[in-house]
Amino acid sequence: MPVEDPKVEKPAEHFDKPKDVVKDVDLSKREKTDALDTWEQDARQRLTASNEGMTGPAEGSDKKDSHHLDEVIKAKQTIGETPNSKPAH
Repeated sequence: MPVEDPKVEKPAEHFDKPKDVVKDVDLSKREKTDALDTWEQDARQRLTASNEGMTGPAEGSDKKDSHHLDEVIKAKQTIGETPNSKPAH
């Protein structure tokens, strides 16, 4: 089994914004899709937790802490993908 690129496994740790995934020339379209899928799932989970009052004490104090769901959706559309319709649970 090939080793997964850390940028695909944890994109929010390697990119400031989802659109930066799209611009990465070292990632294939499949890797970009996988990275954005991961980011989308994480964003939906954070949004769900936030809506249920489960935010951390410093959540939202840093721009990088934002869930970026709208940006993930736009980035996926840029590469011809659609957002997942499944909820985070």
